[in-house]
Amino acid sequence: MIFTIKSRNENFLEKIYNQSMKELDDFFSLNWKRNKPRIFLVKDRESINKLMGQKTQDWVVGWVNNTNVFILDKDTYEKESCHKYSEKEYFSLIKHELTHVFTQVYSGISNRSIEPNWLWEGIAIYLSDQNKTKKKPNQLKEFLQHYSQDNKSSSVYKESGFAVEFLVKNFGKQKLLKLIKSLKNINSKEKFAKKFKEIYGFELNYKNFQKPSKK
Repeated sequence: MIFTIKSRNENFLEKIYNQSMKELDDFFSLNWKRNKPRIFLVKDRESINKLMGQKTQDWVVGWVNNTNVFILDKDTYEKESCHKYSEKEYFSLIKHELTHVFTQVYSGISNRSIEPNWLWEGIAIYLSDQNKTKKKPNQLKEFLQHYSQDNKSSSVYKESGFAVEFLVKNFGKQKLLKLIKSLKNINSKEKFAKKFKEIYGFELNYKNFQKPSKK
């Protein structure tokens, strides 16, 4: 398949990119100076399907491939998806996908999907401030079922950002960064749970996400 690529200069998009890169660089402390991520704006659903090699749901509006970010163009955002367009939402969308790139680079994982999926999406939701536009559940009781990237559903976005927010607000970002860094050597749900307990000092279960552990 062949696609046309054309450079685009737009102050609004440049502002999103530059601000997001700065804020994410501050969080991850990568000091990213060379070979920075590139953003590709995709015009329609048909092109998204061809680029991803499969038919996609209408909630899919962005994804990453190595350090390349693909985003549904803001000019066709409402027409080609189920989302309502706003500058705030689009800003968060781009920052969300850039967070995925930073997470990949920081973890050192480039040849496979990053799991658990709830952590992968939760980090991106939290750092892109998308929690602020979501209704916070009374308690977290679903996110742990989203471990594998296979058969991904939109329900992973419901609680994952709040789970990561809980970890950062109660235990700081350094433990989260340590967990991300450890993912390269983890290849199962059981090994992740063991590493999580080693870093945080408590079992990975819903009960321990209701209030901070006293340990």
